[in-house]
Amino acid sequence: MKYLLFLLLAALGAAAPARATPILQVHLQIEPATHTFTCRYRFTLPASDTTSVVRLNLSSRFKLQPVLAPRAEQARAVPVVYAGDSLQQIQVRYAPNPRQSRYIELVYAGSISETNYTNHVAFLSGHSNWLPFRPLQEYEVLPYQLVVRVPPGYQVRSTSPPSQQKAGRWTFRGTTSAIELTAFVAKQFYPVVAATGPAITLLKTGSPPARPDSVMLRQAEAVAAFYNRTIGRLDSIARFTVFLPGTNSEAYGLLDNATVITYDDFDVAKTEDLLVMAHEISHKWWAYGSFHDETDWLNEAFATYSSLLYLQASGDEASYQKELSRLAQTTPGTPPLWGFDRYAHEYPMHRRVIYNKGTGILHALRTRIGTEQFVALLAQSAAQKTSTTTDFLQLVKQIAGPETSAWLLAELKR
Repeated sequence: MKYLLFLLLAALGAAAPARATPILQVHLQIEPATHTFTCRYRFTLPASDTTSVVRLNLSSRFKLQPVLAPRAEQARAVPVVYAGDSLQQIQVRYAPNPRQSRYIELVYAGSISETNYTNHVAFLSGHSNWLPFRPLQEYEVLPYQLVVRVPPGYQVRSTSPPSQQKAGRWTFRGTTSAIELTAFVAKQFYPVVAATGPAITLLKTGSPPARPDSVMLRQAEAVAAFYNRTIGRLDSIARFTVFLPGTNSEAYGLLDNATVITYDDFDVAKTEDLLVMAHEISHKWWAYGSFHDETDWLNEAFATYSSLLYLQASGDEASYQKELSRLAQTTPGTPPLWGFDRYAHEYPMHRRVIYNKGTGILHALRTRIGTEQFVALLAQSAAQKTSTTTDFLQLVKQIAGPETSAWLLAELKR
């Protein structure tokens, strides 16, 4: 079994991990006509992982078949409330220190939410809540294999090109967050591809490319080039996909060099839309803080300020200052960012603290240490995949000195 596990890691293109890393194998059947799917999900723990109790949270909307967990002492599904949502938690118990690889296999079926399909596309991705995850580890970075089956006449796209493809079956491999495996299904995709620079693709469904799509592609190229010179210069973008399904619900970034922008009236000629696109592209780097505590500012404030850096660099100083002022007006009277408990407040307060206040603190840090040193700090933080505020403070201490690190801590606690 250890040898087979090694082969799977090699097939997934993953180096031997420094710590025990689970592996995902997902077989997905999508029926676009009925907006339904069936999933066979296998979560494999390597022999070096001695966890005796494994918990996986799954949406209660899905019909789960009996859990398959060879060598487990107990496997059951129980209802839980998690982050305000009703879920089913799969609990699998093993004897202590099992010292051998183990897998848990779940088979479940459900409907694709209305925000994730139209008459020309159906998709499952990072905000679709379609995959299990370990509690508090939605964004655990894992190697995966995703096999997608679709009816004749349909095509599948994901965040990377398929490693295998034949009629009705598409296989993708990569490494990404536990909940961000992605499959877009349509009869026709309309790609708009960058001619120079990083391999950037806008992938539309529903209608052929129009002039605004060409404008968006040029802006995406400019954003990627700017980030590659600044925050991403130690870990640059080589390829990037912008999915445009036209479902009119939201926009979000994906760790695996992609973003989903669903609005069919999205126009980067408008400053607010340009900032959205730049924000989501920057989540290629800003994705390692926890969603559940104040370290989410390492994701959202950093992405917000990165988009503002691009806006300023593009020559729009007036809009840069206007947006900073708008965000600052929302922060008086807010609790400290340090130790912020998102579950003790309504969501608008989370936005005001994590996004807006965090952005103001980053701007103040830049003002204090200067743009050159600030950008070097961001580039190093991005390359190190900083995931805690304490680690970021340590990095500030190394690059800008202990006085600045102490100043930043005081700002975060204010």
